[in-house]
This record gives sequence, structure tokens and C-alpha cells, in this order.
Amino acid sequence: MLNPDLDLPALAEEFSARGRVSIRDAFVPEVAEAARACLKSEVPWRLSWYDNRLPPEDRSVKLTAEQIRGMGRENWAALQREILSQARDRFQYAYQSFDLLDGYRRGERPGLFLYRLMAFLAGDEFFAFARTLIGDADIDHVDGHATRYVAGHFLKNHADESPFEQRRTAYVIGMTRDWTADMGGLLMFLDKEGAVQETHVPAFNTLTVFRVPVPHLVSDVAPWVTGERLAVTGWFTVG
Repeated sequence: MLNPDLDLPALAEEFSARGRVSIRDAFVPEVAEAARACLKSEVPWRLSWYDNRLPPEDRSVKLTAEQIRGMGRENWAALQREILSQARDRFQYAYQSFDLLDGYRRGERPGLFLYRLMAFLAGDEFFAFARTLIGDADIDHVDGHATRYVAGHFLKNHADESPFEQRRTAYVIGMTRDWTADMGGLLMFLDKEGAVQETHVPAFNTLTVFRVPVPHLVSDVAPWVTGERLAVTGWFTVG
């Protein structure tokens, strides 16, 4: 599935020096096209947001399309107001996602191409690549989430730290076409003072890997955008 022409030693050197690397044309074309097609038309999306009113283990909330329809207009509007209210002074996000490992285990939408992609990411070939790329022989697990950002979606500043797992590096497999910086949805890395160090515009068939914890965010997608920012994201963990 990976592009056989990737220069792994050079990429590993860049990651070692900078703590992140962005790889263009990461997968062979037919894999990238199949993954994008799956993201566009086959994934059963959930609305993901973070409810700070709940205990930490329950704050990551995911709502199916059926649940949202069942809320009615008034309750849906109230939820949108609640998300924005919490975002003013607390961590918050709002975008669509689908947990690929959980979906596979539950047998939801069998045959999704993204399940095949996750099987490859969890296999020996890709782990050998990843361990060399990031210089970490201890990573032994990878998870994956399909993500979709449309107008109004965002992910506030955070560092990917988790009390529930030992995350070593994060990855983003970008499958977005026809996107420009003024559309928002930008992956931004910050320094300790909160200033932007580096910005990545969503693109197609890219693999971005970065060491965690590190402050970063996904900027608001502009309200006039009609396209979608598509990706598969997750972490390499230990234990």
C-alpha cells in the first residue's frame, strides 16, 4: 500500500531533527483513491464533540445522524449553542468522525475499504516503516479514526496527552482535494507561548506524523466552504 519510492532514511532524519514530518504521495495511487472514495460516500459519520460537564472518561461524545434527527430542531440548536459556549473558555471540538477499530469489531458497515487500510497500518510491514521513521522500537499499537470537517468545524489547541494510553506519535493521513488556506481546517503547530510555528494545508495522499505531546489545533473551517476536509487520524502507542 505504501509508495515504494519513499526515501525512508531521509524522512527518518527529518523526523529526528524536527519531531514531525509530512510525506506527500505516501500511498500508491489506487489505495489513496479507494480511501478517499470510502471517506466520501461510505463512512457512517458521527458528530464528535467534548462535553466538559461530564466525567473525563465520558466527555468524548459521538452522535449518530439518527440521534441528531431525533433531537428535533430546538434541541439541536441548543446543543450547537452549548458547544460554542464551552469553546469560549475550555477545550472543545466539533467535527465528524468514525472509530475504525470499534466499527470493525462491532461489524458495522462490513467491507469498508478503510478497514483494510487499518489492517495494513496495524501489520508488520507498516510497523517496521513507522518504527524506523520515528526511531521508536517500542510502539506496538495503532488506532484509527475517519474524520470529516465541514463549514464551522474546529479542534481547539491541545497536545494529544491522554490518561488512558501511552501515546508516542500522532498521524494524519490526508485525503482532501481542492483545498486552500483561506478555507480553514489548517493543522497548526504552536510553540510554548501559543504562537504558530508551522501550518499544514489539507492535501491529498499525505501522511503527517508528529511526536506528542505537542500543542496543535485544527482551525475553524470557514462558513462559506462547501467542500470537506477528509482524513484518517490516530496515534501510535505503547502497551
